[in-house]
Amino acid sequence: MAYPCSLTRRRFLAGASAGLGGGLLGWRPAGAQITDLRGFDPLWRDADEALEAFFGHVDYAGEGLRIDLPQHADVGSSVPLTVQVDSAMTADDYPVVIHVLAHGNPTPHILSVWFLPGAGRAEFSTRVRLETSQTVTAAAQMSDGRHIRVDRDLSVSFGACGQIGSGSNADIAAFQPKTRVSVPATAERGEIVPVRAVISHPMETGMRLNSTQEWIRKRIISRFGCTYGGEEIFKARLYPAVATNPYFSFYARAEESGPVFFSWYDMTDYTYEDQAVISVA
Repeated sequence: MAYPCSLTRRRFLAGASAGLGGGLLGWRPAGAQITDLRGFDPLWRDADEALEAFFGHVDYAGEGLRIDLPQHADVGSSVPLTVQVDSAMTADDYPVVIHVLAHGNPTPHILSVWFLPGAGRAEFSTRVRLETSQTVTAAAQMSDGRHIRVDRDLSVSFGACGQIGSGSNADIAAFQPKTRVSVPATAERGEIVPVRAVISHPMETGMRLNSTQEWIRKRIISRFGCTYGGEEIFKARLYPAVATNPYFSFYARAEESGPVFFSWYDMTDYTYEDQAVISVA
């Protein structure tokens, strides 16, 4: 069950800047595009320019990071994506942030994901929108300062970034999201367990015209987080290229019995919350 609670934009931005700034608010090259949320929602038009803004001038390793995508998608509206990083998931060896970008989308930034070692495994799955046949890039910054990048090409028969969705502005504004989450009911201490979360949501891109050629206003889930044992072990910043009804699958290291908390921030200035309980033997 979801528990919507009001969250002012000022409070959200303050928390976002403190918690996620290291990946998105850092070095920025001269002439980089300005942003509409104090540096937190970059409007990049070029994937490589975005990565340079996030990480600066760095050398990338080509091993240790994998993108699992189909070689071909008939329709680009909901393409499964899995990203994996080789990591011990200790304080000395874990991915601090992973950025995923699509070079052929209207805006390339798909999402950014942050891990803590408590996740137990550096892997996540979701579903994304792709406009055309193109290259998808994942780039990670590791806790020891290394950077890893991998590129994957895939073909798409029918693109799906702008015109996906239905309903009027009033319909989109009135939509009430519902959440579903799951963790194993029981686990052995130290076991790496799967965690899944989905929220029903139109993920309206702001690039769709209605039947009278009026623009439908943007409404997306822009942040997702999972807290367990007092730590936010997994969090993601979402952009319009994340598919309708955002879904995440990831992992947690079972260390103590108790609730696992989930939260989704909606652009309507609401946070939706849910929880599941795990018993650790």
